[in-house]
Amino acid sequence: MRSETNMEGIVDIIAGRWSSRAIDASAPIELGLLGRLFEAARWAPSSFNNQPWRFLSFGPENADALERARNSLVPRNAWALAAPRLIFVLSRIDESGAERKNALAMYETGMAAIQMALQATREGLVFHQMIGFDSQLLRKNFGIPENFAILTAVAIGWPGDPELIPKDFRHMETGTRTRRVIDELVFSDGAVPTK
Repeated sequence: MRSETNMEGIVDIIAGRWSSRAIDASAPIELGLLGRLFEAARWAPSSFNNQPWRFLSFGPENADALERARNSLVPRNAWALAAPRLIFVLSRIDESGAERKNALAMYETGMAAIQMALQATREGLVFHQMIGFDSQLLRKNFGIPENFAILTAVAIGWPGDPELIPKDFRHMETGTRTRRVIDELVFSDGAVPTK
């Protein structure tokens, strides 16, 4: 995967992070390595140290649970069935010990998720986040309380052969990685455009 612009000066781990779909189904993830991903998430910033993030982690240690978790993925994400580890990122939307919403819960959970993603990049793993799953089926199958938002699924594994993923996605493995230009993202006059 190539980036469209010169990323000189950007930290390598950020410049090198991207969401591949090519995962080696035969290569397991050692539990100590997995633990480092969760440890990276654990140290994300959190207002009043609430730490609203939670992770449902499915792998070969419980094949039945992994299969039930995989069944919640939409057909378009069938490529993710190759991942030896499937994680769902949850966010507790109320404050622990209080009957009010935690306005920062999803923001902070996103920071925990990106810390996991960057650690995964450092380890050489694929860490692909996706929203294509049936959250109600997942909530029912695993008894997830209503005060936890189910934000995303993550397929984690070692890089695999792009030729083994569905043809519809192969160009994404070799094409140019693009982003909006800075002028479309940063404004100094207080007027944020609606587009």
